[in-house]
Amino acid sequence: MRREQQILQAAEKLFHERSFDGVGVDAIGREAGIVGSGVYRHFSSKEEILLALIDQAADALLMQLAEPDPDPRAELRQLVTAHVDFAVNHERLADIWQREHHILQQTDQRSFLRRQRRYIDRWVACLDACYPGHSREELLAAIRGLHALMTSDTTRRMGSKAAPRLPELLTALALSAVEGLADPAGRRAAS
Repeated sequence: MRREQQILQAAEKLFHERSFDGVGVDAIGREAGIVGSGVYRHFSSKEEILLALIDQAADALLMQLAEPDPDPRAELRQLVTAHVDFAVNHERLADIWQREHHILQQTDQRSFLRRQRRYIDRWVACLDACYPGHSREELLAAIRGLHALMTSDTTRRMGSKAAPRLPELLTALALSAVEGLADPAGRRAAS
């Protein structure tokens, strides 16, 4: 295994366990089997390591997705399944993406937000096709809620990752929750 990958794996483990701010370069080096200063031969800063991990998370998530399905309901199932698979199979990266992206420098933050926007726009288009009549803001709120639901148990330190059929459970819950967008009675009661 290349040294850069060892450093990234060490940082992924430690950032997940202790958070970005709770880990120093020396600890990352120790976990990777090198001295802390050796990390700087491969990465210019701890922030560059975080950016590489967030890029890995984005790549892992986007790799789960196939081409958009023309059937909005099939597309919704695909989006939910891909997000759940990402959260279950890359729980540390999902946690880092969710919790640490705000630390990125402004230029890196813009790049992160551009990549994330393409993903979110696909969700918005799908939900708008399945449940027309909602504002973009409502759909974005629904997407944030769905994403939190789908990663809720996988990113917790004491989550039930070993629960039998966790992906199926999270998928079923997300698909049921999104039906809240179809509830015309709820929309009338709120007005």
